[in-house]
Amino acid sequence: MRWFLALCAIALAGCGADAPALPDGLALQAKQLVGMPSPRPAELPEFSLYGDGTVIRPGPAAGALQTAETVHIGRERAAHFYEDAHDAGLDRDQDIRNDSVIDGYTQVFVLNSGGHRFVTRAANPEGELAAFHSTLHVDGAAAPYRPTKIAAVAWAPSSSPDARPWPFAPPETKIDAGSCVVLDAAQVEQFAREVPKGTLFRIGTSSFVVVFRPLLPGESGCGDV
Repeated sequence: MRWFLALCAIALAGCGADAPALPDGLALQAKQLVGMPSPRPAELPEFSLYGDGTVIRPGPAAGALQTAETVHIGRERAAHFYEDAHDAGLDRDQDIRNDSVIDGYTQVFVLNSGGHRFVTRAANPEGELAAFHSTLHVDGAAAPYRPTKIAAVAWAPSSSPDARPWPFAPPETKIDAGSCVVLDAAQVEQFAREVPKGTLFRIGTSSFVVVFRPLLPGESGCGDV
């Protein structure tokens, strides 16, 4: 009888292992990457969950500035999201294709688990991943997120003579979305709020549209945008 119980315990341990403890910083993040014809460059992740029970999500647009807001959901509910992410198979690096859909979008999940950062890229996800993604929203009172740094991302280059001069350090770091520079929020936030979305700026003879995107906790530079 003892050996039977031992075998049952081993089987249960192998099949239903618990998720690791929540990390101190970012635990889970979800974002969509959309290409042509309607790109959304340097967009904030739709859902960022932190180990202290905080969720950061996009807030209402303010001029050319993307804003964010925080909702505190508590560690217990955060742990439920975290466990569901493991149950959905996000504790591995994977690229999932979907040949039945042309164009569309790529859903990206980042899971920090057991000291490792796992990234899932799923093209137009279906089934279990789509069901899990549909749960990533929270209600409750939200507070404005106050960043210390803001990334200015230049894209849609042109040569418009009507563009206004760019007043900050030039965006020279190349990223997928375009060119980027990180600025102090105290220096740029009010300006970004007052500038209409889609405003053209110029440096020399080159002009471009700028998206202002706050850096989230744990992000330090253009490579995180």
